[in-house]
Formats: sequence, C-alpha cells, structure tokens
Amino acid sequence: MNSLDQYFLKETFNLAKLGEGIVSPNPMVGAIVVKDGIIVGRGYHRGSGTPHGEKEAILEAGENAKGSTLYVSLEPCCHYGRTPPCTDLIISSKIKKVVAPIKDPNPPVNGKGFKILEENGVEVVTGILKEEAEKLNAFYLKYIKTKKPYAILKAALTLDGRIGDLERNITKITSKESLKEVHRYRKKVDAILIGVGTLLLDNPRLTVRLVESKHQPYKVVIDPDLRTPKDARIFKEGGKVILATLDKKAEEKYPEATIWTFKEKNGSIPVEEILKRAGEEKITSILIEGGSKTFTHFIKENVVDKYLLFYSPSFIGKGIPFLSTSLPRRFLNTRIKKIGEDILIEGDNVYGNN
Repeated sequence: MNSLDQYFLKETFNLAKLGEGIVSPNPMVGAIVVKDGIIVGRGYHRGSGTPHGEKEAILEAGENAKGSTLYVSLEPCCHYGRTPPCTDLIISSKIKKVVAPIKDPNPPVNGKGFKILEENGVEVVTGILKEEAEKLNAFYLKYIKTKKPYAILKAALTLDGRIGDLERNITKITSKESLKEVHRYRKKVDAILIGVGTLLLDNPRLTVRLVESKHQPYKVVIDPDLRTPKDARIFKEGGKVILATLDKKAEEKYPEATIWTFKEKNGSIPVEEILKRAGEEKITSILIEGGSKTFTHFIKENVVDKYLLFYSPSFIGKGIPFLSTSLPRRFLNTRIKKIGEDILIEGDNVYGNN
C-alpha cells in the first residue's frame, strides 16, 4: 500500500468533513488533484445542487489536471442528477489515475463509475483506507442500503445507571464538556428524537448551540396521545418539528408541525415504522436523546447503530433508570475516552442485524 496514497486520501476525508451536516441525503465527498507530488486542486461537496468535490478540485487544477492523479473519498458518480456525471469531466480533463477507497452503493453508480473510467483508459485504484471511508459516510451508506437512517442513541448516566431524579431536581448529569460533545453530534445529524415524557420534564430546545453549525436538525417527538404543549420551546427556535402520533387530529392541533401518524402496535408506536418514515423523508441520521422508555423501545427492537453513553463519576442511589424494563443481554464493540470529568463509552452495534 502506497503511503502517499494514504496521505492524500486522508486529505480528501478532511475536506469531505467540511460538508458535515449540510449535504444530506448525499454523501460527504472530498477530492484533490495531485501532479508530480503536489496538490494542485482541492474541492468538497457543499450541498445538494452544488458542484461535486471532484469538479471543484479539477476546475481549481485547470491545465494541471492533465496527466494528474485524482484522489476522492468515494467512487465518482456516472449519472445525471442535479449535476452532470463526474466521470465525464475526469475523462475530458485527461486525468490519468483515480484513487478512491470504496464504491458508491447508490444503484445508478455502484461500481459503474470505476468501470467507465477504466474503459476510457483511466487507471483506478480502490480499497485503500476502506474502513475509514466507510466510517466517514456511515450515515449515507446505511441510508442507501436500507432506506432507513443511521440511529445513534445518546444518554447521560451516573455510575449506577440513573439519568436523573425528579424528586431531588437532578436533571443535569454530566459536565459542560460532555454537553458540548453532544452538540457536535447534533451538528452532524439530520434529526434529534425524544419521547414526549422527556419533553414534558425538560422542555428542551433540541438545537445546536454550543458549536458553530450551518443547519438545525429536525426535532422528532414521539407523542402518541398529543401531550406536547403548544408553547414548548421546540416550536420557538430553529429546526422543523415533527410529531409522531396515533391521533389523526394532530394536524388541526399543531398546524406549525409536521405530523407522522402511525397505527398502534402492542400499546405503542413501532420504532421501526418511525425509522422507515424518516427514511422516506430523506432523513439519513437520527440522534435518540431520551427518555428511559424511548431508549428501551429502540434497544429492544435492535435498531440502534451506535451508542454514546456519557458517564458522570457520581452515584445518586435512586431516580430514573436508563432502561424502563429488562432486556436480552447484548454486547457492543466499544471505545472509551475521557471528556472533562466524564467518561464516554462509544459502542457500535456490530453484532446486531439492523
């Protein structure tokens, strides 16, 4: 494996991340043009309808694109959408080599871009830094393959597994540093989801505030019986509000919200149906922020892709448990890191079938 190829591909990943939170439902794509070991063009995808990263990089390179190598974080597109195929521009620019770590599983592409390039004399190298590229576009890859969003469950817990205690007015569990990390994740996702119980207890804003962001996620509230107050803070700040309910009269009561109506199953709204509906609305990622019953439903149905469990170095002895009932034992592929005084356990549901 060429170390220079790895170096330049990592640069494309860094560029791609500049589109974080704003390119959905499209993938994050970064591209650079390299000639004689020097970067002569850079680009990244800035949002739907804007030039793709490959085009930005090639246009910046100009005449230097001829005989160069194009590094791109995902297979170049080969079909007409809101922009022309990147493969046409690559070929006409006389680029001699393309290095991309993974295929784009989107059916109009899915290896066809690589094939077209090779058929037109462009050398294609793929498979380098494959895992890093898949992690970069995990939301997009899950959405394209399943038509459902990538689901992240976030919880703040004490060491004895409590998420708060209303009797003693304990509602904030973790540190300011952990809260800022949560806002970094809010910036990345398309939607934030809570249950109506959490809304009634905390009256959260569900916005990105502690880090700079070019968008505000959708706010999804699971509210089967329409208990959401009309003056709740979710209606007063940026981001569209979506109520998932069983009540068909919701549109009359909440004209300012988007209403998703479902049929009851076993006394609740099936979370699988909520994710399916979110996918239909081109929501590619969703951050589940509580509360206890909502966490339990999503974990029980085995639809969570990633867990973010922020542990405070404290005990409170009693209060609201993380989960509302017992569940089958499950194991996660985990990483641990310190954030302020807290511990963050990141867990990937690699053993699940979601």
